Amino acid sequence: MIICIILAIIVFIVMILAIDFAVKYEEYEAIFALFFICSLVIFFLIMPFLALDKSSGVTIGTITSVDKNFFGTTAIYIKTSETEQEKYCAEDEEVIEMAKELIGSKVKISYGTRVGLYSLKQCREAPVEKIEKMEE
Repeated sequence: MIICIILAIIVFIVMILAIDFAVKYEEYEAIFALFFICSLVIFFLIMPFLALDKSSGVTIGTITSVDKNFFGTTAIYIKTSETEQEKYCAEDEEVIEMAKELIGSKVKISYGTRVGLYSLKQCREAPVEKIEKMEE
């Protein structure tokens, strides 16, 4: 994420310098082309880090496992039926520890929304906000 932002800033600076050069030599078509191309490059550098998941909700099921992945996020797997298992992401350490303690238990999880930029150690989808143990 930081590398992409740095690259976007570099592209922006190069765009400003190129536009300045084009203005000096009255190359107005080049100004438009440079602006358009650099804007696209900046957009595609930042786009993969935009999260537009606007959903939030509740799921009831049994926690089957809690796994931390390579990027630092933690996945909570919940069996919602005999054949269905769903994966949810957690960022909060308290939620992660509670999920580990409740493996094998029936729980109700609440997950919020994720709109905006995200980075490493952040969930791309809506993160789990709360876990409640259900009475069986």
